[in-house]
Amino acid sequence: MLEFNATFFVAMFSFIIFMVIMNAILYKPLARIQKERAELILNENEAAKITSEKTEELKKQQSLSIEKSKTIAKENFNKKVSEYKLRKETILETAKDIAKKDMAIANAKLEGDEREARIILSSQINDLASAVASKVLGYKTEVKETVES
Repeated sequence: MLEFNATFFVAMFSFIIFMVIMNAILYKPLARIQKERAELILNENEAAKITSEKTEELKKQQSLSIEKSKTIAKENFNKKVSEYKLRKETILETAKDIAKKDMAIANAKLEGDEREARIILSSQINDLASAVASKVLGYKTEVKETVES
């Protein structure tokens, strides 16, 4: 059976003092270090979450900015293409007008040259016809001038 004598109380008292000393020297500092480490980990996790959220927000802004830039670039490209097409059409119309005027001038000149050639050839034709008729008939004849247009 258990005996409760002075040694039991001394052992119990020494154990209690040992526990108080161990608590003051070992357990409280370890608990404080564990608590600080847990708080540090929580703070680092919160900072990491905040940084991650900021990174995601920046990625979204970057994506929006890139899309906006692409849209603006596409609009500018299409605007320049349409401007150059309009300039091309204007230049082509101007060139066609100039070509038509040159063709009209060339046609008028050709018509004038044709008239001159007809006038020159008509006088030569009359001389040739008279010469041929004289050779064929054997005496000199005159061919009357005919007016052709």
